[in-house]
Amino acid sequence: MRYRRLGRTEWMVSEVGLALRALEGLDEAVAGAALGAAIASGVTLLLVDVREHEGGVEPLVGRVTTGERPRLVVVSRFERMAEPSTFAAQLQAAGHRLSKDGYVDVALFAQVPDAAQCAVLDTLVESRAVRAWGIETADAALATRAFKAGARVLVAPGATEPLLAAAAAEGAGVIVEGDPDSIGGALADARVTSVVAEAVGAGDVEMLARAALRG
Repeated sequence: MRYRRLGRTEWMVSEVGLALRALEGLDEAVAGAALGAAIASGVTLLLVDVREHEGGVEPLVGRVTTGERPRLVVVSRFERMAEPSTFAAQLQAAGHRLSKDGYVDVALFAQVPDAAQCAVLDTLVESRAVRAWGIETADAALATRAFKAGARVLVAPGATEPLLAAAAAEGAGVIVEGDPDSIGGALADARVTSVVAEAVGAGDVEMLARAALRG
């Protein structure tokens, strides 16, 4: 596995990351084996959907990655942002579902937080309860607004020139959602840090790793 720096953050992450959505609802042993195989292959970037009630894989991440957690970067995708009064509690709860250390590496949102929410994020980043936050969008203008507000990571469905240019201008790390067929092409652009894709077994994980090396 090869690694690239995620924008101007302190992290070097694997060129291929694992999107964990496909593991939701699977037998825990099967899901745990897929996650373990990814980590064993050198994957250090995980994309997890935050589930505030039940059915998510966040607790599985905590159990499987014990001892490995410090070298992993987990991007936690939030479907919604709480009101400013409960925003900190929402983010902290997500961190505790991931590990006993109770922190979020990257909190990912689909819209730009408002001024009050940004103030909460600034406080949590300062205390290291949240290490960074990011925006998920295909809209370069929205991405730029987020970068100006403090976002350091972009997750996008494709590596379009406007998005890559916007991210490069602000020093943001770029993560592209893809599949084995798109990994090599996306990674050919040095502005892309990593491609995240789904895998539900060790064979799928191996296919992703090979695709990265071909790139």
